[in-house]
Amino acid sequence: MLTYKTGVNGLDEMLKGGIPAKSITTLIGPAGSGKTIMSLQFLYNNLADGKMCIYVSSSHSRKELVENSLAFGWDFMPYLENRQLIMMKFDPVKIKVKDSEIHLISGFLDELPEFLYSHKADVVVIDSITEFLMLCRSDIERRGRLLNLFSVMKENQNLVWITSETEVNSTHSKYGIVEFVADGIITLRRIQSEDLAELLHVIQINKMRWIKHSREIRQYDITATGIEVYNKYQVMI
Repeated sequence: MLTYKTGVNGLDEMLKGGIPAKSITTLIGPAGSGKTIMSLQFLYNNLADGKMCIYVSSSHSRKELVENSLAFGWDFMPYLENRQLIMMKFDPVKIKVKDSEIHLISGFLDELPEFLYSHKADVVVIDSITEFLMLCRSDIERRGRLLNLFSVMKENQNLVWITSETEVNSTHSKYGIVEFVADGIITLRRIQSEDLAELLHVIQINKMRWIKHSREIRQYDITATGIEVYNKYQVMI
């Protein structure tokens, strides 16, 4: 089976090689857990492997992403210049002033699927899907729009990497929908060390369809060269 490496030391070992092609994987974790850094690391590794890539952000500008990535040794400018990479920022909500009144408007729910349908790539990264789901008015609409979005990307035969925020004090994604419709789920958490002296980052692969993968809980850290996953760590849950 064709797989795509994440470029994250230790994670590819847990995946027994990488993520299956034409699948949708969601990285779930709380704010500050390194979801964006891991997503950029995954993106850079696949660009270096010659893949055509799209990166969609709902909170960071292209300038911000490019400049901060340089600190890890990832220079995205050559890929942007030769059009191997498209970086887009979608504002989920925009402010419009009409007759001295401020109105909040959004076309994000329709704009994102239309954009992804019209732009072909080997790899698509969306950071994050939470803002997309927040704009929906009910769980039925969230599930329907998410399934439609996934259908669009699978029709284009993309490998898709999506990030999602967790609910407060929970390991589940906000609204709890992506776990059921994504092919793969990787969870990031923060836990107390055994001596309660510090918070540790841990990672686990909860689901990855079509491949055998590790179910271990491993510690990881954000280093000068990106995310690094260490050997199996005995944690107290």
